[in-house]
Amino acid sequence: YNEYKSYLSMAPVSTRSMALSDPEFRHISLSPRRRRQREARQRSKHARNKLLEEKRKGCSEDPIVAHFGQEHVDGVKRCQAILNSTCEKLNRKADEVDAFKDLPEITEQIRGEIEAFCGKTRLLVTSKLQKQYQKMIRDALDPLYEPPSKVSDLTGFWEMVEIQIDQVESGYQSIQKLKANKWIAEEKPVQTKKTASVLKPVNKPIKTTTSSESDKARKEKMKAFKEAMKAKKAAMASQEADSENHITIL
Repeated sequence: YNEYKSYLSMAPVSTRSMALSDPEFRHISLSPRRRRQREARQRSKHARNKLLEEKRKGCSEDPIVAHFGQEHVDGVKRCQAILNSTCEKLNRKADEVDAFKDLPEITEQIRGEIEAFCGKTRLLVTSKLQKQYQKMIRDALDPLYEPPSKVSDLTGFWEMVEIQIDQVESGYQSIQKLKANKWIAEEKPVQTKKTASVLKPVNKPIKTTTSSESDKARKEKMKAFKEAMKAKKAAMASQEADSENHITIL
């Protein structure tokens, strides 16, 4: 590999292009890691074809159906049909809206909305649908794929993607409304913020007492306490006297 790199670095352009077009040289030009990945893919493809050939010899029906079952294959085919129709519909809408941006009567703001819609729609189709979801469908019919994909996995992924498809549909409808309104954006009514009514605090009069009044009240409390103690002591003394008078001497 290193010798091949040094050879190409010194070779003329014509020799370099001829070497890159040769399959043998193209295999040598791969790095060791890329070469191992390529060989692993070739082994996996060969093993898959061999497995399908053995199943085809053993039974008269389709080997994919014999491996997964008719119900699984029919479910995957339904998902593939939905994917194809959805991608075709989204691409058609993106192309239709993309033609509006060349009209002279639209403003720069509307042209930006159109470009954003087309970019979002095409990115959804190429990345999520045709790349990620299509790979899941292909793996669902691959006998050597581990872990085996189920139709429920495809359905769950589609339910997540359907949210983005609905957003694209709403964007398409808003652009169609602009077209019907002769590309005049409707002014949204300005919503005035309601100010919350603030309760004003009620200033209650605070009772203020002077120091002389507080001293007078304290003295009255002490006087009442002393009189109560004196009455209690007098009651206790009268009870003791009555008890002595009732004592009998034997």
